[in-house]
Amino acid sequence: MDSPPEALPRRTVLKGAVALGAVTVMAACGRSSASDSGSRLKVTDQRGKTLRLDGPARRIVTIPFPAASIMIAVDRSITHIAGMHSAAWTAARDSVLSDFFPGVVDIPHDIASETFAPNVESVLALKPDLVVQWANQGDGIIAPLDNAGLSVLGVEYGNLDDVARWITMFSEALGKPDRGRAMATRLKADQADAAATAAKRTGAKPSVLYFNRFVEGLKVAGSGTFNDDYIRLVGAENAGAGVKALADVDLEQVLSWDPDIIVLGNFDAALPSDVYGDKRWKDVAAVRSRRVYKAPIGGYRWDPPSHESPLMWRWLGQIAYPDGTDGGLRTKVLSDYQYFYNQAPDATQLAKMLWTEENGASADYEPFSTT
Repeated sequence: MDSPPEALPRRTVLKGAVALGAVTVMAACGRSSASDSGSRLKVTDQRGKTLRLDGPARRIVTIPFPAASIMIAVDRSITHIAGMHSAAWTAARDSVLSDFFPGVVDIPHDIASETFAPNVESVLALKPDLVVQWANQGDGIIAPLDNAGLSVLGVEYGNLDDVARWITMFSEALGKPDRGRAMATRLKADQADAAATAAKRTGAKPSVLYFNRFVEGLKVAGSGTFNDDYIRLVGAENAGAGVKALADVDLEQVLSWDPDIIVLGNFDAALPSDVYGDKRWKDVAAVRSRRVYKAPIGGYRWDPPSHESPLMWRWLGQIAYPDGTDGGLRTKVLSDYQYFYNQAPDATQLAKMLWTEENGASADYEPFSTT
């Protein structure tokens, strides 16, 4: 599932039930097929329902937050996004996507409540030929769309397999199955590369504590989360592994863990300066050594599962094991964004994505600077 609605202008709950194993691209492809007679397409969603479309979807409404950015990356365009959730729209407006695709700010976004309950009348007014909606948050938010006679692609979310499945389904619905297969294969290769890089790292494993929320109560990623998976993927240890899922904790608990590194997620406005400036945190190892960082945000947040997750792995690997370089991150960003969005960020956009100013007071961040 996605997280509760975002309130960050630049500034899920993650369903982390599966360890980060190999992305099952073939399984994802096997569960969806885009073959039919003539121009008709068949796409099987994550609830096992097969949709039959008259042709490639041309007006798509996306309700789950990550769906819009993943759909845009698959299509390399916003042309077929007819509507999106208001929180996804805000994130797109305040991210590099609005630079790449200025028209994203004009996309209708009054289509669902904060709890994803659809405004069926608003959705129907957009005349979509496909609606993407959560399939695992109860019938109350998907049945009204089904009952309105819409073609509804039910989705689930929380791990890299889900991302590969979304990519596959979206590409098939758009009539671009080859694009989906290529993206899913690329995702698998990036994961293997991250594991191979981590296997070469030596020395003591630093402990990392990821905060999904910080400003209004501390919420950390424990075992069984996607964040826990990629912390271990890059060769580090999750300081919060003693709790499960996304857990509410207090400062006393954080002090007992004494993490070497703190990563602030992109689901609230917390910045490293907020931690450094609070005397209550002065005895935490990450604060003493100035190793508190804001996770990057690009076409979508890098910290939850998405097509941009490999960039998070590369960034975190260099944070955990600094070697005086950026580990090829900036080059990777330029390559990936050209591949996903058919354009690459300039120096100013890249600095904004990597929070180079906000992370500038933290240790070993100079290699990420674009200046």
